[in-house]
Amino acid sequence: MNLRPLSLLILALLSLLGACSRPAPRLQSTVELRAPWSADFVREFGALPLQQDGRVMPFSTLASFSLYAVHGRRDVQFVTSGPDGDRTVKLSPTEWLLDVWCFPDQAAHYPMFRIENVEVMSALGFQHGGQKQGFEYLSYAQLLPQGQKLTELADQYEGKPQNKRSEVEVQVLQLFRQLVVYHRLHQQLAALQSPIAVEGEALRTLFAAHLAGRRDAAKARGRSDEEIAADGDRIGLSTVMQQSEAFRALVGKLDPNGADFEKPEYGNLSRVLSHLTEAMEADRGAKLLPPAKPVGEADTWHTVPEVLNDAMRGKVDSRHVAMVTSLEAGLMAGSTADAERHLGSYLQAVAAAADQRGERGEVVLESYYYRANWHFHAMMTFLLAFVLGVVACVLPRNRLLWWATMLTASAALVMLTADVWMRCLITGHPPIARLYDTFLFIGGGGALTLLIAEAMLPRRIALVLATFVGTLFIFFARLFEVADAQDTMKPLQAVLLSNFWLGIHVPTMNMGYFSGVAAAFVAMAWIAVRVLRIDHPASTLAKSLARVTYGITCFSLATSVVGTILGGVWANDSWGRFWGWDPKENGALLICLSQIALLHARMTGMVRDAGFALWAVATGMIVVFSWFHTNLLGVGLHAYGFSSDLLTGVWVSYMVLGGFLLVGAADVWFRPDPAPTAPPLPTGELAAR
Repeated sequence: MNLRPLSLLILALLSLLGACSRPAPRLQSTVELRAPWSADFVREFGALPLQQDGRVMPFSTLASFSLYAVHGRRDVQFVTSGPDGDRTVKLSPTEWLLDVWCFPDQAAHYPMFRIENVEVMSALGFQHGGQKQGFEYLSYAQLLPQGQKLTELADQYEGKPQNKRSEVEVQVLQLFRQLVVYHRLHQQLAALQSPIAVEGEALRTLFAAHLAGRRDAAKARGRSDEEIAADGDRIGLSTVMQQSEAFRALVGKLDPNGADFEKPEYGNLSRVLSHLTEAMEADRGAKLLPPAKPVGEADTWHTVPEVLNDAMRGKVDSRHVAMVTSLEAGLMAGSTADAERHLGSYLQAVAAAADQRGERGEVVLESYYYRANWHFHAMMTFLLAFVLGVVACVLPRNRLLWWATMLTASAALVMLTADVWMRCLITGHPPIARLYDTFLFIGGGGALTLLIAEAMLPRRIALVLATFVGTLFIFFARLFEVADAQDTMKPLQAVLLSNFWLGIHVPTMNMGYFSGVAAAFVAMAWIAVRVLRIDHPASTLAKSLARVTYGITCFSLATSVVGTILGGVWANDSWGRFWGWDPKENGALLICLSQIALLHARMTGMVRDAGFALWAVATGMIVVFSWFHTNLLGVGLHAYGFSSDLLTGVWVSYMVLGGFLLVGAADVWFRPDPAPTAPPLPTGELAAR
């Protein structure tokens, strides 16, 4: 079998990947970078529990998906200049968000916002040298002064229909949304980093102990009396919370009409009150403080503005005050070491409270899940197995290579299974609860199906396809995760909160999907064998591929029919009707009808191997429609929201499958099957007999 075209394709893809690599952007600022965070602290703080979008998650998860939304990457890389020359800085999501919160002035200069079309820069008034091969990057500090103009352009383009927007207008809207996400992160804890000046005898007396402690700490750091006096008397929000009762009493005895606020002894009390009001009304963002009550009595965590509001109303929780005090000290620290020390105290307090509520186990597991990255290791192992499988096809007599490929692919499946299993433990739901989950399930299920087919009919083609499918769908999952930039474990809609139906209908339906996809891949291999004349359509190899396609199609039909019926029963239980001609329901029905017609055509002799393979590829297109396209139509009960990146992927899938279908059909129509090669005539003694 001649696999030289496949080898050339692999080399071309590797060359393309190398050509597409881009150098890291340069830090366009002379800001001096602080010492990096220690690896142990990053790992521990990454497991800090917090609540976002209704679920408790680790800090690292919030950081990762915030970075996806802002930067479109899994890390931040840039080149900075120093006395020793250029060096490349690489920050993990946790390190990046720690910098944004603790050292916002430094993080504001990171090249975060990628500009793919320089016309966007022209629209915002930036100077540039024309379109380059690489991307342009802007920092928050550069982009913020143009925020008003960007907002005006975004408002103008938002009113246009989506299909009427130009590429530049689409990118301007995307840039605006990225800036909004970053700005909210940048401002979320800004109130804790803005100490309040204290003036007037009444305020100095009220906060005397704190001011004295602040002076002593400054002297311990070696500061002179003149330097301390120049800084002035300042307090943070945590100090106001600690003295909230006395502060409320001071304000309560004053004339509510405001006349007393003008007296010299009350100094800038009105400004302090204004600052507190602004802090309490700030954008609240993630909830960083656990409730004092056990799970069930209070499941909603608190933001810093909420706790400050409660303190000003007389509802002071000493644990929350201690947490805010440590958090504020960490955010106002001048060095990385001091920040780690104070934030470590805050982390211990929050972790202890989460432990008491029984919420920390899943958070620690989720932190490990993203850190271990088992699905990425599975993808790379599948890729290694793919290379081994190609070599095994080139050397078909080497049985050791076949076993090596099978074992490597099996190891990848174990890694992927571990990844999916941990997701189930973290979310408390069966393996498929969200659109993201289907990539991992279908990739693993399709690979397993093809490995079983290879074990039953060892021809090495199914083995290569199994590793290719596993690699491809995990890669798609990672692309979808970054492009969607949303928590892949976010809480489900109320109608989906049924582990019983999620555990039987959804996996069964997705078995039909992944087996339909696997059948399409084997059919495409059959078409490639015929079109490239790798072997004769009547050869053992081609017949084996046809048998594998037939067997997988039968399995896909069985699971699709059962899954569709179970879906109707669930719909009747949830919505009061078994069938409503919803696009998702129609897609499932189309899969069943296509496969039923295909098997009947095969049984009656209407189609042979060629027709069966072409029809299986066409059914693969129907599977893509039912699996993804119906979710993007914006109608029906299964519309999960529009995604332009996902829709592009759907159309690319149609083009690839349709291309194989058209090329295969043209080859069958215009190039009849070549005559099989006759075996060599016997010679010598055997011929005489």
